[in-house]
Amino acid sequence: MLTSLSIHQFALIEHMELDFSQGMTVITGETGAGKSILLGALGLTLGQRAEAGAVRQGQDKADVAATFSTNAAALEWLRQHELPADDDNVILRRVISAEGRSRGYVNGRPVSAADLRDLGQHLIGIHSQHAHQRLLEKDAARDILDAYAGLNPLAETVRRGFSAWKKEEKRLHTLRESSSELLAQRQLLEYQVSELRELDLKEDELNDLELEQKRLSGAENTLICGQSAMIVCNGGDSGDDAASQMVHRALQEVDSINDTHPLLDEVRDMLNQAQIQLDEAASSLQRYLDNIDMNPHRLQQIDARLSELYSMARKHQIRPESLYAHWQEQEAALEAMSLSDDDLEALEEEVVNLRAICLKDAQQLSAKRQKAASKLSSAVSSHFDSLGLGKAIFTTRCDELPDGELNPHGLNFVGFEVQTNPGMPAGPLAKVASGGELSRISLALQVVTAATSHTPCLIFDEVDVGVGGGTAERVGRLMRELGEQAQIMCVTHQPQVAAQAHNHFQVSKVSGDSATHTSIRTLSTSQRKEELARMLGGVEITQQTLAHAGEMLAMAGS
Repeated sequence: MLTSLSIHQFALIEHMELDFSQGMTVITGETGAGKSILLGALGLTLGQRAEAGAVRQGQDKADVAATFSTNAAALEWLRQHELPADDDNVILRRVISAEGRSRGYVNGRPVSAADLRDLGQHLIGIHSQHAHQRLLEKDAARDILDAYAGLNPLAETVRRGFSAWKKEEKRLHTLRESSSELLAQRQLLEYQVSELRELDLKEDELNDLELEQKRLSGAENTLICGQSAMIVCNGGDSGDDAASQMVHRALQEVDSINDTHPLLDEVRDMLNQAQIQLDEAASSLQRYLDNIDMNPHRLQQIDARLSELYSMARKHQIRPESLYAHWQEQEAALEAMSLSDDDLEALEEEVVNLRAICLKDAQQLSAKRQKAASKLSSAVSSHFDSLGLGKAIFTTRCDELPDGELNPHGLNFVGFEVQTNPGMPAGPLAKVASGGELSRISLALQVVTAATSHTPCLIFDEVDVGVGGGTAERVGRLMRELGEQAQIMCVTHQPQVAAQAHNHFQVSKVSGDSATHTSIRTLSTSQRKEELARMLGGVEITQQTLAHAGEMLAMAGS
């Protein structure tokens, strides 16, 4: 259940800390006082859309946090999303900047607004005053029936099964329709792959061949240049013009200088090093030239192989360096297209099996819907007298689709019908019920489905609009009964509903010289009497309205 709500700088609320209790809690106040602001703040913690206008004028951000006592479903959600879990409480928080940006948190850990909405479904359910309009939507009756009977998991299984069946059926149909085209494509691909297989190209062969070709084709020039370099280093037959001999003579000339200057020592060291480096260079060059391979026959083989590879690359309209990768891709494509007759038969069998599984689940879903439909009809109709609907009869139709059709939602069409007058035929809600009747039927549905809901906290936002007097009192009693099973919060303008509450909050708007703000207070018994008297009507609260308010509280046992 919702245990507390903390609001800072949101809309007209400057700072507010509210604690909530079990049972039925009503929120009342003058029109425009800010009851919707309170629900809007709570909605932000549940992932509803945040807007820049939500921040109080002149402030840089709004901060809203709601604390709920945990339940098994919420704890499991936290575990699956690897978020910190407390066995007692879970805190949903939202921070909105003046620019409209927002950040969400669960137990202090950043999350998305979608995560807040997802987790919030396990903690609280909100029924709005416009819920009756939802009854006119195509899938509303089915969704309500499945939620009431706890059939959502089975309905989701049917939906996934239907999707899997149709996916494989489409694949089978595509293969059958394009079998001749696939055969032609496969024959061409087989020919292309056979050419590439015959080529027997290795992964790095092209690069290796090009490097070897470059080395062999330049072998003669390499020998000539290398030998010339050796002559320069250490000379030819005479060696008189070799660099090493010239360095040697330079060293002799330096040694002939009759001086002990330190710079001459440095020159001697450098000339000695030069002599050593020239000797080593000549030695390394000789070893390199000894390994030069003059092999015209091998060069001819390489040229022929490269010509073969280049020709195949041109034929397949790709770069030579991509030839090996292209071959592997063609092999993979051929394997993917090689669907044998046995494979086709296996796919046909898989399609049949998937439909059978989906049909079995759909039949089970249909049987449970039929049973639940009768129960829902009776439960909703049982509230009609108290809601001023007289002898109206509510029916949940759960008919099989024509010709045993199977769709993502199963085998049924689910719809709500009502007979408002004895002797008149029943018909769809949209055609038979008036606006007021539709609103009260919606309220009965919400009360019935709320009674079977696993959500520990339920909010009714002015769902009693359009009813009054004794009907409103009976609506209040229904909500009080629900409050014995779950936490119920109700925003209302009806004093008959408010009198039934276990707890009562009053929302008021206070205007000063420079600012306006909304405040909320918990009412004592005497304060509740005054609030009910105000709600009963009249500009001035009289002793008579106070007495009437006190009587309403006494009769409700509040």
